[in-house]
Amino acid sequence: MWNMTEAVRAAHDTIIIKKLGESKKMFKKIFKFLKGYVIIKVFGKNSERFVNMCLHNGFDISDIEPDEDGLSMKMANKDFRLVRRIVKKCGVRIKIVKKCGFFVYVGENKQRVMFPLCGILVCIFFTVASQYIWCVEIDGAYDADTDKILEVLRDHGVYVGAPKSKVSEVSEIKAAMLREIDGVNWAWLYTEGAKAKLQLQEIIKAPDVDDMYTPTDIIASRDGYVRSAIVTRGERRVNSGMTVCAGDVLVSGKVPVFKEGYPEKYMYVHSQARIFADTIRMASGDFKSSEELRIKTGSSKKRISLRIFGKQFDLFKDKTCGYAEYDIADEIHDLEFPVIGYSGISLVVSNVYEIRTAEHKLTEDEVLSRARETLEAEIGSRLGTGAQRISDELTYSVENGVYKVRLKMNLRENIGVEIPTEE
Repeated sequence: MWNMTEAVRAAHDTIIIKKLGESKKMFKKIFKFLKGYVIIKVFGKNSERFVNMCLHNGFDISDIEPDEDGLSMKMANKDFRLVRRIVKKCGVRIKIVKKCGFFVYVGENKQRVMFPLCGILVCIFFTVASQYIWCVEIDGAYDADTDKILEVLRDHGVYVGAPKSKVSEVSEIKAAMLREIDGVNWAWLYTEGAKAKLQLQEIIKAPDVDDMYTPTDIIASRDGYVRSAIVTRGERRVNSGMTVCAGDVLVSGKVPVFKEGYPEKYMYVHSQARIFADTIRMASGDFKSSEELRIKTGSSKKRISLRIFGKQFDLFKDKTCGYAEYDIADEIHDLEFPVIGYSGISLVVSNVYEIRTAEHKLTEDEVLSRARETLEAEIGSRLGTGAQRISDELTYSVENGVYKVRLKMNLRENIGVEIPTEE
């Protein structure tokens, strides 16, 4: 089973600590606002001593800044009532610059009832909305079937608009991913506010361990000229220097174990051998002698959209900016709140670039070079491990600006393939 490396764990822990620190700061600000505080200015030569004595007595002061004739700072209301003794002892003067806090705010805005009411309703809305999933992200899925992944998530209560209370245990989702999605050996679901993020780790599957109890023959996967035949188990049917065709039995799993003149008797084994032969592989394709270039003109504009709970709303009617040809690059900024996390609302900034298209003529060498690269990759995808290239030949013809290219590759490869032995 794949495990996260120590570096990944450390980075993950660092992110959590950072978020906790930000949340703690935000809570402090909220509580300070609810309890109330004053912004004061301290005059006199002993302003620094005043600050030190306040801190020594545990007074809640913050945002201390020097002014031309003193210091300004924030002080909690409960501490301001007790500060007179320290003022006399230090011989300083203090002046209230501003009173702040929840009750002060309500008093100043008691005629504007709708404003605080709307604020309360917005807070209630986001609190309720955060109990649902409005965004599902999948990270690490490259070869895995995305549709199948979404299906498994939906079966466990993870989809856009799903209540978080109905989501299955993370361990259940992980087990389902490992069980039902091919090529995945680690999975975990993180929920951040209204966002559910599935983290996957894919691996290249190791070859299956041979079942040594199943009798098998080894046959040729393709035509070839045998260069070496190393047989460690089974009855040899091929030797170096022989030409074989696809489907020929190279090693038989039916091994005779009787002497001449005695009744026939056979032992069935799981054949093992490495049969290397010279083979020929070919691939062909059509390649154009020109390509379309998309060149930025230097003119660009931004278009802003809102993505609310999975639905996108464009704030501009013409997202194309009137450009005949254009490319778009999106930047997504999620709205997150402390503790709650992702709110379900994202700001999408679309950078729209005007482009002009131009036809670029390729030289013959460029066309053939690209063709060779593509055809080599096509042949390579069909090869097993240990194949060696001996030589190759590239041939082509041109019709109406289209190159018809064929690559013939001479290889040395293991052509043995196991199949069940017929008893």
